[in-house]
Amino acid sequence: MTSIPQSPQSAHPALDSRWRSLIIIFVLLAASLASRAADTMAPALGFQRGVSIAHWMAKVYDPAGPGAPWFGAADIDWIAAQGFDHIRFPLDGRLVWRADGTLDEHMLAPLVNALHLTRARGLGAVLDLHFLPGGTFTKDNQDPAIFTDPRARAEAATFWSVLARRLSKEDAYLRFELINEPMAPRDDQLNDLNDALIAAIRSVDPTRVLYVTTNISSTFVTLPGLRVPADPHTAIVLHYDEPLVFTHQRASWKQCPPDMPLVEFPGRVPDLRKLFPSDHFAYRASLTELSEAAIVADFDRAAAWLRSHAPGREVYLGEFGVNEMAPDQSRTNYIHAVSQAAVQHGWGWAVWSYNGMMAVRDAHGAPTPVLRGLFPAGSP
Repeated sequence: MTSIPQSPQSAHPALDSRWRSLIIIFVLLAASLASRAADTMAPALGFQRGVSIAHWMAKVYDPAGPGAPWFGAADIDWIAAQGFDHIRFPLDGRLVWRADGTLDEHMLAPLVNALHLTRARGLGAVLDLHFLPGGTFTKDNQDPAIFTDPRARAEAATFWSVLARRLSKEDAYLRFELINEPMAPRDDQLNDLNDALIAAIRSVDPTRVLYVTTNISSTFVTLPGLRVPADPHTAIVLHYDEPLVFTHQRASWKQCPPDMPLVEFPGRVPDLRKLFPSDHFAYRASLTELSEAAIVADFDRAAAWLRSHAPGREVYLGEFGVNEMAPDQSRTNYIHAVSQAAVQHGWGWAVWSYNGMMAVRDAHGAPTPVLRGLFPAGSP
């Protein structure tokens, strides 16, 4: 057996001690840098490129009812594979709210399961309250009671506090959108409702990101009426569907006939005045020019107000889309123009929608012109 030669003892013990200290510091520093590098390489959770799931847990028309199994893990996988980084889940709160002030866990279960699948796939989630207990809603109409009646507002706040408590253990992948496209008689009434809902959620969940919005369907033009909350964990959500004569052409729910002349984007609107009453948006838009420059100007004006009144606050374009009746290339052109206008100002976005009349994926599972507008090269 060969003996191992021993190192001679140093004549300078103090020097050895200093070297040992330097080696220890070097090792610790290297470990710290390696940890930071791993954090940098880890995928960041983003809310930049999203898609809404239509008619699954709100405005449900499927005979199978809310939470039907047509949406599930395979759909979430497909969404992730396209380049989306989060999913927006509209919810009709009345579906999961019992008269005794508790949540119907059976009705809530499909949503909670979808949230967990979304997180497992590395995606973020926005829970959008499309409708709230405390108000009566019909197609395209909102009962003003939720904005004007203290009792209705209190019920909506109680619902949000119970729901927020139920989901309080979910981590930062989940965000809450307080109310969808409000229609308050006055801006201050919406501001008061926002304050009440924020306070209710903060009583059980102090730091989750909450989205507040503007009056009259979350439009840009009502931004001056928004009271930006002092809460630092709130962000602002806006919707954009201009010009309606393009985005909602031939849409029956906007009183457009199925045979109206097609509107191109960009392009000149046909003369539609014989088809619509004078107070209809299509009548007023007749013979106007539709351009990307007009969209950019709308976003620039909104961004200027936000820089002045909500500096540093995150902004989210929560809905935009085009009816499938529009010409295919025009749909692609428009979606690209709107999403890029948002990106230019650093706003995240969520397109409307995964399915339905404005889908990124058709009934056969194939990508649509909307998806091509979002990801022209096939990737984000």
